[in-house]
Amino acid sequence: MTAADADGTAPRSIDELIGSVGTFMSRAVEAQQVAAILESQGLNDKIARERYGHPDVFSLAAAAFSRIAETRQPGPATEEVLPRARPAAQMTHGLLYALPAVLLPAASGLVGARWLMPGMVLTTGLGWILSSTAAQLAYSLIGRGMPGSAGRVLRSGLLLGVLAGVVMSATLALYRNGPAALVALGATQMAFQLSSGILLLYRREKRLAVFMLPAAAAGVVYIGVGEPEAALLAVCLGVVCVAAITGAAVRLTLRTTKKEPALRTLLRTDLRGLLPSFVYSVLSATFLLQAEAPYVLDRIDIAVAGAGLVLGMGVLEYRAHAFEDEARALIRQVRYPAEFIRRAAVALARGVVLCLLALSVLAVLPLAFLYATGALSHESMVMAAAHVTVGGAYFLGFLLANQGKVVLLCVVQGMALAVHPGAGLLLPAAHVPLADVRLFLGAAAMFLVFLLVLAASGLRDVHRFC
Repeated sequence: MTAADADGTAPRSIDELIGSVGTFMSRAVEAQQVAAILESQGLNDKIARERYGHPDVFSLAAAAFSRIAETRQPGPATEEVLPRARPAAQMTHGLLYALPAVLLPAASGLVGARWLMPGMVLTTGLGWILSSTAAQLAYSLIGRGMPGSAGRVLRSGLLLGVLAGVVMSATLALYRNGPAALVALGATQMAFQLSSGILLLYRREKRLAVFMLPAAAAGVVYIGVGEPEAALLAVCLGVVCVAAITGAAVRLTLRTTKKEPALRTLLRTDLRGLLPSFVYSVLSATFLLQAEAPYVLDRIDIAVAGAGLVLGMGVLEYRAHAFEDEARALIRQVRYPAEFIRRAAVALARGVVLCLLALSVLAVLPLAFLYATGALSHESMVMAAAHVTVGGAYFLGFLLANQGKVVLLCVVQGMALAVHPGAGLLLPAAHVPLADVRLFLGAAAMFLVFLLVLAASGLRDVHRFC
């Protein structure tokens, strides 16, 4: 039941009004937000007069906000502030995640690309899923004032990920008769992916860069000289740097000594709600990696064409936070939901355009490298365009996930997978690389359009931006 039910049963006291609307109103920080929430529920000036004795919605909202302020209990103190837009830091996240890629030529020189690249695809996909799942649980626990429990979740995810990396790499090495060093590289890559996620969660971008730059520099030196000794030095230095990053990540999760309830008790309610997010992470990783995996050995030009998306992930994260900050500011500036919807739609369109432009610029980098090496092809250009399109969809996905619309994200991502690789399995011509990447571009475009429609329609839910 909403506050505007027309059956005459709507509450007439302020306390009952607050209870009927739900938790959104209790989180309001000013009367304007309360007014926007009430109007989004269908409560107009007439209802405010007839049912609550106030001349208009804004007078009723002011009374409701005063009552909320009187009864609000101080929340538990948290050690970390929930994320907001931080352009200088967040836009570097993609670059920081991509630093180990500089070591791939050296690692390939030691163990061989035929073993290394499939292993990297498998561990990257699993690391993506584990990192996003652990981060979401940690954010939830930090927001509830349980930083120690959040640390335990992150440490458990790190340990599980490294063990899984060892098992996957060992299985691949045995199955394909690969070298034992592949196991160490797989574990190291998984440790970096999860540990770097922890450092970024705690806003330690500078520390991550300082620890990883020596290994990245050694990787660049190997590319220049091409000697086996330089490859071994670069890989060993990379292992040492990742060990330092892992140690720093673990130390961050151990900072609190506050006694907290058992983790199993805290997560009992969270795990059920986490399932859609876990499914979306699996579907997203599958959608992107299955498009690249067939080309990591024999068509490296196609496989690396989408590197701009990795570099631009920080831009997407920053733009998502910037849009949410702008939406919260609009709530304080407007008087009516219709005005908020109109101005927020402009901000949403601007965010999508800026993300696509930024990713397009970054996509030029791998294409320029391919051109300089004589490997540029039509297939690589189409693949780069597809990754730019996927990036625009991921920006919208960030927004919809933060609004709690993860189930819809899963549905739309599943539809994109039905196009690629689903439709490709039924079309013999799709096995040709150019046709395959074009089909992937089509699936990415559908993904972007559907998410744009969902995000635009979601602007009507004004209370979700409070």
